[in-house]
Amino acid sequence: MVILLSLYLFIADAREKIANAEITRQQLSFLETLDLFTDTDERLVQLLADGNNEAWLHLAKHHGDSNANTAYQLAEYFRRDEQITSAQLWYQVAIRQQHVAARIALANIYFKQQQYVNIKPLLLPIAGNEKALALLYKVALYQGELAFIEDHKNMLAQGGNVGLYNELEHFAVFSDSQRQSEEKLEQHIEKKTNKNLACSVDVQLFATSLKGLRHGQQLMSAFAHHKLAKYICLRTPKYISEKAINCLHGVSENISCNASVWITRNDITSRYLGVIVEQGGANVDHGIMYIDQDDNLDVLIHELSHFIGFVDEYPLPKQHQKCQQVQQSPFAHNLVVLADFYLGEREKLRASILSQVPWRNLIKPSTPILSKYQQGWTLATPVKYQNEIGLFTTASCNKQRKTQAFKPLSSRTKLEYFELYFPERYLNIIELAPKLFLMPSYYFNLRRDLAY
Repeated sequence: MVILLSLYLFIADAREKIANAEITRQQLSFLETLDLFTDTDERLVQLLADGNNEAWLHLAKHHGDSNANTAYQLAEYFRRDEQITSAQLWYQVAIRQQHVAARIALANIYFKQQQYVNIKPLLLPIAGNEKALALLYKVALYQGELAFIEDHKNMLAQGGNVGLYNELEHFAVFSDSQRQSEEKLEQHIEKKTNKNLACSVDVQLFATSLKGLRHGQQLMSAFAHHKLAKYICLRTPKYISEKAINCLHGVSENISCNASVWITRNDITSRYLGVIVEQGGANVDHGIMYIDQDDNLDVLIHELSHFIGFVDEYPLPKQHQKCQQVQQSPFAHNLVVLADFYLGEREKLRASILSQVPWRNLIKPSTPILSKYQQGWTLATPVKYQNEIGLFTTASCNKQRKTQAFKPLSSRTKLEYFELYFPERYLNIIELAPKLFLMPSYYFNLRRDLAY
């Protein structure tokens, strides 16, 4: 009787300590041995039901060292609370106790932290798990591990990952031999689409990750509703590894990649390329557009406009070729670089100046472009005509004092700030000569980089 009473009192005291988050690891061990009616898993469930999170956390930490599920639950608790270091610790405790879901959860944290090298040791032992295999494929795409991509594609095509397999096939991720029939069908559809849209140019998109491929597809769908889609056709994104294009730039620098890789691709029939990489500053380098996988539609439209002959209306680099001297002939739809002071007869000067202006046919005869200044004339449409098409100063050549740049509109546009609108009047200017100021094709980049 004394022994039973002592046992009852110990269990009651231990339960109180649990509720008050005071029980020690040794006391818990004794309790688990002596209490035949309630185990620690049940106690943890009851503490959560009672809303006693402090006691749950205290008990779980004691229990997790020897129980994989509790260790995993602790890791999830800390992850939800954004205590990532603690979450990683408890995931590792659960993994040591053979917890599969903990491996996948920790691998996802590493993926978000871009610690790709830590993921394979976690997931390769459980590659037969569908979630693990899907994440391994995401990593393989980032790392350019083409052998893994090919070797495991049959496994990927089975079960719950068949959707991902079809998606990767759509993005031409797999080998050339499997790609051919898909590409022939795709090219047939796209040629038909291009013909219907009467595009001036087409752009083949590429991306270096699954996120980038998906983002490219989303941008492509969104761009289809923009007015520039009449002149520019985007083609379904295809995969290329980051190793292959060998990009050399910092996070805050303009994206810069080696174009010589494109000589090895025989599946490109477009004039231009659009490459989506993990990070970096968007820009157009002659026949290749670079954006990162977080850039939005506004950025895409701005960059694509360069392909068809629009120049930035914000200050260009001091050494920019077009700002070094007054232009000898028109070179862009929206920009001219001309002298800002003239001597002579006004009407003759006007005719001579307008011969250098691509949008001259849209400037009304009543809209002035010259104003009297001392013994001559200054070039610029007066502010009172700001709602007309004319010649308005822009910041493009501000870093080069020898020249002045002019644009058709007084208002700021998407060529100066991504977030602003692309003017309807600029579309009217394109119509005057849709193919006159096209950028050179990506072959220009290829020849240049091969020459180095």
